[in-house]
Amino acid sequence: MSEYLHGYTKQEYERLIHQAEFLKDLVYSKLDIPSEGLLLELGCGVGAQTRILLQKYPRLRIIAVDRSEEAIATAKLGMKEEYLPRVQFVCSDLSDFISPQPADAAFYCWMLEHANNPVALLKQASKSLKPGAKVFLTEVQNNTLQVYPHNENLERYWAAYNRMQLDYKGDPFIGIKLPGYLQEAGFRELNIKPCMFIYNQHDKSALKAICEYWWRLLNSAAEELIFKGYIDAETRDLSREHLLNLHLHEKAVFSFTFVQIIAENKF
Repeated sequence: MSEYLHGYTKQEYERLIHQAEFLKDLVYSKLDIPSEGLLLELGCGVGAQTRILLQKYPRLRIIAVDRSEEAIATAKLGMKEEYLPRVQFVCSDLSDFISPQPADAAFYCWMLEHANNPVALLKQASKSLKPGAKVFLTEVQNNTLQVYPHNENLERYWAAYNRMQLDYKGDPFIGIKLPGYLQEAGFRELNIKPCMFIYNQHDKSALKAICEYWWRLLNSAAEELIFKGYIDAETRDLSREHLLNLHLHEKAVFSFTFVQIIAENKF
């Protein structure tokens, strides 16, 4: 795995939980995740998606895997007691993990962008899946972000954010590459679902909410970006001002496209 550019702090764990809840309608609306059986959640972090999966699919059992002991401990503490019988948390590097029993499905969400060898992780995951089991992937395509009116400080910030992730051996542009990675890893029957969202003045409250959410995302990397010289504090502050006031502009638009893919394990 690559270095995690957002860091491992209480504030980041809280942001991840907020992110999962904020985006859940967008993430799950096009995924036909099986309602029962065993699902592997690979890179579960603090269990933000785990909670949603257990709530949405009350007969589903989950093995939730992450390399961070602290994240796993946080996930367990935040889990409703009623969900605990259906989830097993495992602290393991995904490059080594083998499920104790073949799984019916696997789930990745905003995780492979932080991997320095996604194909190797996908190949490893296939060893834990039944033949024909489905894998569900949701990932970023960061060059699709469009914010109007344009702002050179925000654009400089976003470019630096993506550059730092690349320097950390992650990939903020992984979405478009996933089909090739899945085929190389031996998966088949790819169903590719580009998911574009656009917010404007037709729903000012939704526009304001997405901008506030996006600032939380950007700000989670601000300290590291400034410390390592990717941006300065003025660029951060002016970016914040533009983004958080975007909803006041009569022609404002915020748009982003992420990528979802459903594929089958051939083994």
